[in-house]
Amino acid sequence: MDVDTVHAEDRRPRTHWEHFTRDELLGVRGVGRSMEQAFEMAALALCAWVTDPRSVEAHEELEVACQSADHEQLLADWLRAVVGAMAGRRLRFQCFVVRLDGLNLFGHGFGERAGQARHGACVAVTGASFTRLSVRQEPEGVWTAEALVDF
Repeated sequence: MDVDTVHAEDRRPRTHWEHFTRDELLGVRGVGRSMEQAFEMAALALCAWVTDPRSVEAHEELEVACQSADHEQLLADWLRAVVGAMAGRRLRFQCFVVRLDGLNLFGHGFGERAGQARHGACVAVTGASFTRLSVRQEPEGVWTAEALVDF
């Protein structure tokens, strides 16, 4: 095993999600080693406003396909589909898998129906709008996907 390769790999930032606020609005940010991972983490951040993903079991699957003119709009369409599933089907999510083919997104969300026993008093999700969307690659190769959310 090449020791330098292992150390170089360990220095890359870990895939993660974050919440932030800007101008009194809530924000979600996904960070990953690929654009796909950044989209997955942004969706997980969105879901974490409602229910802790660690409390969700993967019993149901959501399939999403989106196509858009640019990556920012693709992120908005993806997040809208996740909110739609949380609102319409009362799903809560544990994790996501995204595959991108140009400006086509093929996503899967894994979770279960909302239940107070494990998820606590769940926030009622009826819809959301997204502003100040950004999908970018940082100089060190890390991808960030973020949006301000108005539930």
